[in-house]
Amino acid sequence: MGILRRGHSYDRRKLLSQASKARARGRLKKAIRLYRRILAVEPEDPEVHRKVAPLLARSRQREAALTSFSQAVSGLMRRGFEDRALGVCRETVQYFPHRADVWEAIAQLELKRSRTSDAVKALCEGRGHCSRRSQRGDALRLLRRAHELAPDDADIAVDLARLLRRSGARLEARRLLAGFAARAKGPPSRRVAWARLCVDPTPARLLGWLRPGRSG
Repeated sequence: MGILRRGHSYDRRKLLSQASKARARGRLKKAIRLYRRILAVEPEDPEVHRKVAPLLARSRQREAALTSFSQAVSGLMRRGFEDRALGVCRETVQYFPHRADVWEAIAQLELKRSRTSDAVKALCEGRGHCSRRSQRGDALRLLRRAHELAPDDADIAVDLARLLRRSGARLEARRLLAGFAARAKGPPSRRVAWARLCVDPTPARLLGWLRPGRSG
């Protein structure tokens, strides 16, 4: 494994043990330093990146933390450990809940496991964290994907339509709600009727909101 600087031989097991003890005692800087000594020799080790990433996040070293989280996910994926990679992604959003790309990665990994409902749940949860105006593009991307996976979900359709309207894409919002209403069994809910009225404020839409069963 080579020799570390200052003549210290490399003992992975010892360094891991020391880092684990330092972490347990809340000595984050020491733990980070020890994990980095391992990464100096094994820079792509996903398990070490997985251990050091949350410590970096707690130490407010955001970019370094994101890099280690990413290295951990990619390394585990290369080795075929998709379950572990999913766990790392979920840990990542605990520290970086506004990262839409990580929520998308969670959804993709859930789909690989044929868990569509969990994928939709992740996308909607991520959308909930992207509520600022500057995050509207991320929110739209997450909602569009959720709507693709769950086209008959009224809450997703309404949320997406409202966000499209606020983004100036009124025509797309109108088409989305019209398509949803056409597929729906029975009269649309008052919430859907209200969303259609907000997107397309006409007398017919007002009647549809007052009496959803007669909306056009």
